[in-house]
Amino acid sequence: MRTKAILVCLFLIISAIGVRATTYKTIYSFSSWDDGENPYPGVIFDQAGNLYGVVAWGEESQGTVFQLTPSPGRWWTYNSWHQFGMQDPDGAGPIGGLAMDEAGNLYGTASSDVGPDWHCGTVFQVPRSGGFVVLHYFNNIDGCDPESTVSYSNGVIRGATRGGGSQGQGTVFSMDTSGGSFQFDSFTGKKGSQPLSAVSLWGYGTTVSGGGQGQGEIYRLDPRKGILRVHSFNQAGAMGSAPMGDLLTLDVGGVRTIYGTTFTGGAGGGGTVYRLTELRPNSDLWLTRALYSFTSGSGEGWAPAAGLTADAAGNLYGTTFSGGTQDSCGTVFKLSPGKNNKWTHTVLYSFDYYNNWEDGCQPTGGVVFDKAGNLYGTTQWGGEDGYGAVYEITP
Repeated sequence: MRTKAILVCLFLIISAIGVRATTYKTIYSFSSWDDGENPYPGVIFDQAGNLYGVVAWGEESQGTVFQLTPSPGRWWTYNSWHQFGMQDPDGAGPIGGLAMDEAGNLYGTASSDVGPDWHCGTVFQVPRSGGFVVLHYFNNIDGCDPESTVSYSNGVIRGATRGGGSQGQGTVFSMDTSGGSFQFDSFTGKKGSQPLSAVSLWGYGTTVSGGGQGQGEIYRLDPRKGILRVHSFNQAGAMGSAPMGDLLTLDVGGVRTIYGTTFTGGAGGGGTVYRLTELRPNSDLWLTRALYSFTSGSGEGWAPAAGLTADAAGNLYGTTFSGGTQDSCGTVFKLSPGKNNKWTHTVLYSFDYYNNWEDGCQPTGGVVFDKAGNLYGTTQWGGEDGYGAVYEITP
C-alpha cells in the first residue's frame, strides 16, 4: 500500500507539472474589414488590464488604433479607438507601436498621410476621453515615414522616422504632448540610417543600416552633440547585423545593461540576441557580447524583428519572424542566463497557421507580460481570416 501511495503521489505531481506547461491561445483574429489587418508592432497594457495596439491597413480603412478588453471565455472584445480613412489627412498606415501617458492617453505615428504637403506621416494623440489629435505633420525636412514605436516619459514624446532629414537617412525627434517644443536631428549614414527601433528612455536606439560598416548602428542622443555612434554592426561579426527591434534597458545588479536583437548575421546567420554592459557608472562606455545566435533555416526560429522583454529572474523573451518547427511562421522564445555567460534557448511556441487555422504567423512585434505572468503579442498574418492575430501564452 505504501508503494502504491507513493506512485499515486508521483502521478499527481507529474500531472500538476503538466498543467503548468506552456499553453497558447489566439484571443483575437483580424478580418480586414471594420477591424483592419496586419498588426506589425506588439501591444501595451493599461492599469485595468486592457490591451492597445494598431493595425496598418484594412479593406475599409488605412489603419486602426484598437483596444481589446478581457471577456468571459476565450475571445477578447474588440473596440476601435480611431480608424484612419481612405483619404485621411490625419495619417495612414500606422506601423510603429503606441505609448501611454499617466492619464491613459495614447500616442503613436502614422507612416504617411494625404495632407497638403509631403505625405510624410504624422504624430498623433488619442485622448482617453475620446477624439483624435494630430500633434505634428512631417515635412521631409524634419523626417518622413515614421515606423518606430514612440516612447513617453515625463511629458516628452520621442520617436524616429525611417527617411527624410538633411541626408534622407532618417531622423530622431522629440516633442511635448501638445506637439510643441518639436526638435529633431538627422542621420548621416555613417552615424546610422533608417532607424526602426524606439528611442529608449536612456536616449539609445538602433538603425537597420548605415554606421561604420553599413550594417546598422547603435546610437546615443547627446543633449549637446546630437547623434553619437556607440556600436557599428558588421555582417561577419558575432553581434550580427540589421538591428530592427527596440532596445531593452535594465539595471542589472547596479550595472546599466542594454539588450537587443539583430535580424540577420551572427554565427548561425539568422540573427542574434546581444548585450551591452556599461564599463563604468554613467560613462556611456560599453562592453558588447553576443548572447545567442539563431541558425538560419532552423526549427528553433530565426530572424528576430522585435525587441525583448525580461522577467524578474533575468530571463529574456522575444519572437522570431521566421523558422520554427512548422511552416516557417516564427516562434516565441525564452533565453535563460546560466554560468559563464551561457544562455539556454527554449522555444515556448512555434506558430503553425497552415495546420491550425486559428494560429498566428510571422510576428514582427515583441511580447509583453500581464500581472499574472502571461505573455501577449501579435502576428502580422494568421488568425481565423489570415489577416493577423493577438495571442496569449502562459509560459
